[in-house]
Amino acid sequence: MGRLRRIGVRAPVLYCVGAELAQQDGGYLAEVRPHRLLRRHGRSVMARVPLRTGVAFLSRYQEICGQCNGRYLDALAHVDDPTPAIRALDALSARAATPDGRTVRPFNPVARQDRTLFEVLMSGEHVLHGFTNRELREHLVRVGFPLAAAAAKQSGQVTRLLRRLHIHQLIAKIPRSRRWRVSLNGRRVMAAAVKLREVAYPSLYADAA
Repeated sequence: MGRLRRIGVRAPVLYCVGAELAQQDGGYLAEVRPHRLLRRHGRSVMARVPLRTGVAFLSRYQEICGQCNGRYLDALAHVDDPTPAIRALDALSARAATPDGRTVRPFNPVARQDRTLFEVLMSGEHVLHGFTNRELREHLVRVGFPLAAAAAKQSGQVTRLLRRLHIHQLIAKIPRSRRWRVSLNGRRVMAAAVKLREVAYPSLYADAA
């Protein structure tokens, strides 16, 4: 499925998509099997029979090719396009620029430290009201996220972390408050990153052994 097959019928060339159309034999269409009313053993039956390769049958070739190509394109329409996911992964793993031209470090979707951060941000306790610098800092300390030993330095460290997350569009500021929430894009990207490390990579690693 998916290859273009050239159908030589001693006439203008037709192209069809899909293995269901024909079996190629020596450059000419060997067999297409449409239903046709036949007489067999004294009875009229519908059967699949070889389609002749004469020029007179070009219209039938065109009809069959059009039907098959239509089914193939309908199937492709339901295939998930990976392009948005790849772009989101590229954006996450590349330096992001601020409006004033500065840049912030990227995230590594398979690194343990970033995975821990993503899991904390997507914790259910932050869904309803979001989180503040202090709440996020306390949660990160509980899960062993590497922060400075001094509490005063931890606040500035988390502030820079929030800024970095915001520039990467993973979180958004709740208006007229000091609270943050995970953006829709951030929830999709971070959930995919966690699944990549915890589910997809181990499976691919096992398959490659």
